[in-house]
Amino acid sequence: MAISKRSWTTPKGERKSAWEAAYTDQQGKRRRKQFARKRDAEAWLVNTRSEVASGIHTPDSQSITVAHAADLWLQACERGRDGRDPVEPHTLRAYDSHVRLHIKLLLGSELLSQLTTPKIASFRDALIDTRSRALAKKVLASLKSIIKEAQGRGLVAQNVAAPVSITTASRHKMQVQIPTKDQVRLIIEKAKEQISHPQPHISQAWRRYYPLLLTSVMTGIRASELRGLFWSNIDLTNGSLSVTHRADERGIIGSVKSSAGRRKISVPPSLTHALKEWKLLCPPGELVFPNWKGNIETHANIVNRCWLPVCERSGMATVMQKAKKKHVDAHFSFKALRHFHASMLIASGASPKEVQVEMGHSSIQVTFDIYGHLFPEDEGARGQRAATMEAEIFG
Repeated sequence: MAISKRSWTTPKGERKSAWEAAYTDQQGKRRRKQFARKRDAEAWLVNTRSEVASGIHTPDSQSITVAHAADLWLQACERGRDGRDPVEPHTLRAYDSHVRLHIKLLLGSELLSQLTTPKIASFRDALIDTRSRALAKKVLASLKSIIKEAQGRGLVAQNVAAPVSITTASRHKMQVQIPTKDQVRLIIEKAKEQISHPQPHISQAWRRYYPLLLTSVMTGIRASELRGLFWSNIDLTNGSLSVTHRADERGIIGSVKSSAGRRKISVPPSLTHALKEWKLLCPPGELVFPNWKGNIETHANIVNRCWLPVCERSGMATVMQKAKKKHVDAHFSFKALRHFHASMLIASGASPKEVQVEMGHSSIQVTFDIYGHLFPEDEGARGQRAATMEAEIFG
């Protein structure tokens, strides 16, 4: 490896000079790189010598851009990375948004071989300065995954983004929005009232939506699990519901995403009664909450035809007129009923582990991340435990 100064004359007769760093890569191929200043060539050569010795050097001429690597990563996600199942459609859309609106915009033209940890740190800082911290964290995670995929394909020798992170201190976390007991009670009442609506088609619709909402409140299962729920999973005699399947946004039913998602939940008598009545009217088939043709219901229909209207009637939504079309902006998303169920479990004295199991969380950390602020803190009990420990140790 050596540094030398070279000079040449351009076709226009101009004299040019540059410092050239020459080296042999780990495959034994002779390579060169030019710099305007000698100090830059020396610094680069020191770093390159270390990379070659470690077998992690990627020449610029063999490197692809971050934008190209991002496209390869998206294709791998759609196909299924490392032998795993393809990512969910909504997840793929989120990844595509990270790539198009953030990564390509700020870093797309950079060669992978020229990325450094300081450059990734600057990219992170730019995200935090111009985006929300939550979004910045997700985009950075996608970039790390992009470089990891490229590394696995032999397109870059190391993941320089790995040391860069964004903290998730509690002050930066947005607490989930949970409706009160009075609000949920009013939602259920308004849904039940619609069953007696004088127009038959409205009455018929709410004979399905009422037990659907009640199931969400009483079990806390996810919307995808509601849409993929089978009658064979419900024991109306003993009052229990087993979660084994889910329906994705394309209307394809598959197993729940993890083993923790498989769970059995107790069903109270009020829900058992509502489900028995609904079963007499339900379209033929295995699904508990299909559309009226017996097919898988879409999440959009549940939100637009059930959730938003009942929120409007309960005073939990703002109604606006846009282009002569009514638009309803709900204070809570449909997922609020799941959060409400978790909050009621905690209020009733359920342990964190019990909440994790019933909600189908993959780990106890997920439970604490979402609902940790709801668990009671008993200062008196902690003080008593400390005193008891002291007495047992020191007599």
